[in-house]
Amino acid sequence: MKCESIMVDSRARTILLVEDEETDVELIRRIFEDNSVDWELFNASSLNGALKWLDENESPSLIIADYFLPDGSGLDLLKEVTGREKKGITPLIIMTGHGSEQLAARSLKSGAIDYVVKSVRELRNLPWTVKRALLEWEHATRLKRAEEETKNYMKELERANRDLAEFAHTVSHDLKAPLRAIQAFTTLILEDYGDTLDERVREYIEKVGDAGERMNTLIKDILTLSRVGRESIEVEPVNVNELLEEVKADLTALIEERGGEVVAADALPTFSTQRVWMKELFLNLVGNGLKFNRSGKPTVEVSCEERERGKGNGKEYLFKINDNGIGIEEKYQSRIFNLSERLHPQEYEGTGFGLSICKKIVDKLDGNIRVESTPGEGSTFFFTIPE
Repeated sequence: MKCESIMVDSRARTILLVEDEETDVELIRRIFEDNSVDWELFNASSLNGALKWLDENESPSLIIADYFLPDGSGLDLLKEVTGREKKGITPLIIMTGHGSEQLAARSLKSGAIDYVVKSVRELRNLPWTVKRALLEWEHATRLKRAEEETKNYMKELERANRDLAEFAHTVSHDLKAPLRAIQAFTTLILEDYGDTLDERVREYIEKVGDAGERMNTLIKDILTLSRVGRESIEVEPVNVNELLEEVKADLTALIEERGGEVVAADALPTFSTQRVWMKELFLNLVGNGLKFNRSGKPTVEVSCEERERGKGNGKEYLFKINDNGIGIEEKYQSRIFNLSERLHPQEYEGTGFGLSICKKIVDKLDGNIRVESTPGEGSTFFFTIPE
């Protein structure tokens, strides 16, 4: 085995040239010298010689290996180098005097970063070929590293989401258990001893029960908000007319209590979207229109129009939820979608999470939501959902 150092520059990077033809080694050495390229070349004349050099030295910046070697091939060396993960994978260029498209394709498919025919013309371009190939390899390596980091990040994110889901379930169970006990005992006290309690004690107990119910609703809203952020978007055809009828059925008690009405201005569309989220969206917006309302007949009107998204991004549906409620002052209209923002905490029930849930759902579906409102006259909520 022959192995020698060919100095080009004191600041050189290293190339291991695996070539048994002395004439070709000398030609390549001179080509690099003539081009003033900052490389230090080492020559090994066989596959085993190259492997021994790699065992005894730091990994070179690049390997240039002849395809035909006395004891193997450049692809055998490539396979060995690729398997040496502890020392890092070294880029390798295959070089041969018997070029063919099949051999080139095989070399590149095996992991070589380039393929060079041993003609004087191609060898004179070798410094440029090395520079270009290394730039491409470094770019591909950075890209692969970024992809690996992204995969690791996604795995960590999935694990964190699972942990969060388990935590949310545990918190929900642990918080609801004492709440149920509080509500149960306040109910039993009122049923068994209500006639013997003075008015003030009875009022206090009723307030404890109401507070427990609000806490139960708050836990439900927090869990809903957390699920929107975690769950994947599984779409299905949704008939919004049927969905609105379900929402009205769920809000029957509130509609009857307020003497209200929920109507569709015209036929609503059927399109593919996340059904559970859409229902949650309508439940909050329609429910708010009925609840935050002092009119003799609270009315919520739902309408929709199809339009272009602009910039060639296809179409979207613009939904409008219009009510004749108390309205929202202009200074609060940019704040109502903030988490737990409540404008009328004393006068109206609620946790303040409803509109935050709506915004998170619309954002997740790649849409937008906003409000136009006049105090004392009502509000119109606009939200878009891509087709």
